[in-house]
Amino acid sequence: MIVRSRAPFRISFGGGGTDVPPYCWDYGGAVLNVTINRYAYSSLVLGGDKAVISSVDLNKQLEYSTSRLPYDGQLDLIKAVVNQFRLDTGFKVETFSEMQPGSGMGTSSSLAVSLIGAFSEALGLKMKKHEVAMLAYHVERVVLGQLGGYQDQFAAAYGGLNMMEFFKEGVRVTPVVLKDEVLEELQYRTLLFYTGKAHFSPEIHSDMKKKYEEEKEKEKLVRDELKRIAYELHKALIKEDLDSFGSLINENWEFKKKMSEKISDEAIDRAYDTLINAGGLGGKIQGAGGGGFLLMFTKKDKRGEVIKEAMKMNLEPFSFRFEMEGVKAWRI
Repeated sequence: MIVRSRAPFRISFGGGGTDVPPYCWDYGGAVLNVTINRYAYSSLVLGGDKAVISSVDLNKQLEYSTSRLPYDGQLDLIKAVVNQFRLDTGFKVETFSEMQPGSGMGTSSSLAVSLIGAFSEALGLKMKKHEVAMLAYHVERVVLGQLGGYQDQFAAAYGGLNMMEFFKEGVRVTPVVLKDEVLEELQYRTLLFYTGKAHFSPEIHSDMKKKYEEEKEKEKLVRDELKRIAYELHKALIKEDLDSFGSLINENWEFKKKMSEKISDEAIDRAYDTLINAGGLGGKIQGAGGGGFLLMFTKKDKRGEVIKEAMKMNLEPFSFRFEMEGVKAWRI
């Protein structure tokens, strides 16, 4: 029997950075995001006397004689998930991602959620989405010590368009329910472009962490504004005011850049300004910043003009649809 699982990647509209401890533990954080129809896939077969893990994306396969796997910089995320389940049998795991690492779309977290989904199905654990997300967070942030927040794991697990709130006591996920025509218009005016270079989130998160520790009051105020904007983005959607929604994304970007000088650069700023002048209302680099995908939310009649200007700069539009389903596992 083969068990497969998939978990979607996400677009963050605003509030990113407020989901990162210690800020969210001390003051609460908020993020508005949506998942898209690009996925991290996992395939799992239980049985045998060897542990075999492989990544199609990295063209790497490793084999062990024990199910307790060592961390040595090779496919450690897969190993960390496997080790959570303390298997007493051999197995084979294969992963495949539809987006490259460094895209800023939450790729590692979606992979972790996908893997947990596969093991949960194979072992009959029937884990709830909240449990899957928390375990993925534990694997990435605690076991592997990777800096970052909560939103990626919860987006991948839950799927859909959500307002997420983060506290020390836990995470609250509130689906944003819109009329079909409003959701379609939101989709139509949301564009993604690849900047041509991957981002390196650990370096940016490390820089943001250092700034927060050294200038806590100043940095807290920036995160307070990002949190406020996340709530205002939610209100704008409920009011079906997409023009205000786009302008708030722009405001979010201006505050986000204050968190680290590594979040943007001259090339990103130049591309951003060009697309705004072509008819964009607001945008932001996805994830921690520094590269990956650039989101641009357009005026209602300027989608075409924004795409034309982007292509002049060799920024190809990325085709996607919103995905309303989170992690999903099945047997064959």
